[in-house]
Amino acid sequence: MNYKKLANFILFTAGWWMALLYGNAMALIALFVVLMLHFILWRDVRDIFVILGFIFCGFAVEWAFMASGVQDYRSNLPPAWAICIWAMLATTMRYSLSWLIKKPLWAALVGLLVAPAFYFNSVQFGPAGWGRPMWECLLAIALVWSLLAAFLSSVLVPLVEQMEPADSGVS
Repeated sequence: MNYKKLANFILFTAGWWMALLYGNAMALIALFVVLMLHFILWRDVRDIFVILGFIFCGFAVEWAFMASGVQDYRSNLPPAWAICIWAMLATTMRYSLSWLIKKPLWAALVGLLVAPAFYFNSVQFGPAGWGRPMWECLLAIALVWSLLAAFLSSVLVPLVEQMEPADSGVS
């Protein structure tokens, strides 16, 4: 892993913790810093489409988790900090997590195993709660994320990578 990919992963992890521990305002600041540094490092405007796709997907998934009682955010809409985490995760897909692109089985396995741990931490350390028994919630999260990760790695990210890179105007 080169230093830029390592920096990409560290930025996401730091942003994730900032959003989780300090709420909406710090999540927005963390997102701004992560995106600013991301585009300084890579300067690929195609990443905007991945980030937007993750934001829309994240809103839908978080809303579905809320509606089904998997997550309890004590609000009517998914919180900004959760959506910011989705946007920061998107910055890793073509870089530190690029080894998952076009490998839906590996992506599904990672989603199955890793996503429940992240959601578990959001309940343990953050403002989220379980709306059902914990095992039901973790099982639902694992199943949804295994399918979602396979889709993202085999459809969304490869679709964006097929786009013609735009000239960033930077020499």
